[in-house]
Amino acid sequence: MSKAQILIVEDDAIVSLDIESRLKELGYSVPEVVITGERAIQKVEEHNPDLVLMDIVLKGEMDGIEAAGISWHF
Repeated sequence: MSKAQILIVEDDAIVSLDIESRLKELGYSVPEVVITGERAIQKVEEHNPDLVLMDIVLKGEMDGIEAAGISWHF
C-alpha cells in the first residue's frame, strides 16, 4: 500500500517545516511545500495529492480559500 500524499500550502517557513516533519514521521508522503495559492493550484494538478493542508492567509494575490475552491475542480 502506498503512502498517502499530502500537499502543504503554508507561507510561514517554521510552521511548514514543522508540519512536514510531523507528517513524514507519521508515514505520509509530502511531495511539495508551497507558499502561494497560485503555486498550490499548479502542484495539485501535477501531484494529484490525497489531501491538501491549506493556510487561509497566503502571500500573493490569491488566498487559501480561493485556491482551494479552484483546486477542488481537479
